[in-house]
Amino acid sequence: MDVDQVDVDKIAETIARALVTRTVLPPYEELCGLYKALLEHIQTLMPLAEKRIDRLNRGTVAWYSKRSRLNTIPHEVAQGLGSGLRSADWHVRSLGYTCQFLLNNSGLVQEHDR
Repeated sequence: MDVDQVDVDKIAETIARALVTRTVLPPYEELCGLYKALLEHIQTLMPLAEKRIDRLNRGTVAWYSKRSRLNTIPHEVAQGLGSGLRSADWHVRSLGYTCQFLLNNSGLVQEHDR
């Protein structure tokens, strides 16, 4: 994926929608759409974040912490939404935090802000 083709604003907007504090749970279909968008963003961001994290000094607390978090993402993604509305909402929120982590570690935010 070419870094110039990544729409940082679209990713940030999706993350904001996933992390918004809800007083009422949204329809399951809305969560499904958000889930799908988050998975696409995670797929785009994962290799970029992985490359930057692997450039850190191995064995440092920063590298270990970020690498450990990165290693859990495929398992989190494989879980699916779950069968209930509450579990779907929780999983979308969790993926929103995952996507935020990947965006923050991808190097795109720094490029975007220039």
